[in-house]
Amino acid sequence: MKKSSSILVAALLVAFPASPGLAQNLSAGVKGGIDFANLGGDVEDTDSKFGLSAGASFGLQLHEYFRLQFEGQYVRKGMSIDEPDADIDFNLSYIEFMVPATLTIPIENSAFTPRFYAGPALAIETSCGISAEEDGLSLDIDCDELYEASGGYLPDFETKTLDFGMFFGGGVDVALGSGAITVDFLYNLGLTNINDIPGDPDDVKNRNIQILAGYKFFFGG
Repeated sequence: MKKSSSILVAALLVAFPASPGLAQNLSAGVKGGIDFANLGGDVEDTDSKFGLSAGASFGLQLHEYFRLQFEGQYVRKGMSIDEPDADIDFNLSYIEFMVPATLTIPIENSAFTPRFYAGPALAIETSCGISAEEDGLSLDIDCDELYEASGGYLPDFETKTLDFGMFFGGGVDVALGSGAITVDFLYNLGLTNINDIPGDPDDVKNRNIQILAGYKFFFGG
């Protein structure tokens, strides 16, 4: 999968600039921000977990009102459980690929360009861990070490490596120099049951809200 993704990205970078008509409308940028993640499905009494994310994007303005982008980001997901005498965090990390189809709304004689978008997302899990604090004691273990750490009382929490979802949101570009400052607010809805514990029927899905800021360059023309 990694090899196929690399080939696809390389093909896009080579093919797009080679076309004079498309090269006028290319953009590339970086962004980062904060996340508020939780788990949905057969999960109750959980709290949102704060995290950070960072990524990059490559965009193509196909029309004055339509842009197609290819984005990748590192993002933290999971959930928190806050009890009077203990705090427990379920920590999931992903490399996520997103393809937002974007409606852009240019405003005449203005530096601001509002955007609305939606698209699919594919996340590849890079780590799964559980951290807890109780009475001044702390614990930080991988999900597949839970059984041994609990003395056989709790099973390892096994999760699926791939998580497919959909996202939607909005933002604004603020023209500055040869590019634009970007601000985004999006909601990511996981569609995959990430619970991979054998025989466990509970349905567990990722939920994530992101607030992002960054800068992108326009080039090729």
